[in-house]
Amino acid sequence: MRFLVYALLLLSAVVQAGEPGERDSDVAELAQYYFAAARVGDTEVLREFSEAGFPLDLRNPKGYTALMIAAYNGNAGAVNYLLQKGADACAQDRRGNTALMAAIFRGEFSLARTLLKQDCDPEMANKAGHSAEDFAEVFGRDQVVRMLRQHRGSSG
Repeated sequence: MRFLVYALLLLSAVVQAGEPGERDSDVAELAQYYFAAARVGDTEVLREFSEAGFPLDLRNPKGYTALMIAAYNGNAGAVNYLLQKGADACAQDRRGNTALMAAIFRGEFSLARTLLKQDCDPEMANKAGHSAEDFAEVFGRDQVVRMLRQHRGSSG
């Protein structure tokens, strides 16, 4: 594991020192490891990326951030770490979905609660016009629907 972290740091140095075309290729390669760490919840690797100055809110071709990927995969440690480091909880993917919507879709109630505490509008709609509450209703997440309604009532 430590070898991978050192390799990532070395690649990071190459990214910072290389020619512009080389940097794009190196960043794309690093991004694969970064998103994989979010997918499996490897906070040690996420920490190494963060400490090396890697952009927390980098997006993959679908517009997903590491936070969205971690939320979708139910990795609370990764979600908490990324939020603590300042990841944008309000970011939307190419379809307008947020990390909160990803957590709701996957039935991750505790992650939905964590993401709801962020300074984002839970009534924000995706490009299809659906809000987090719509997601919760469609996917039968009654506990989340109640939580969203309570949140709306307490902030209104």
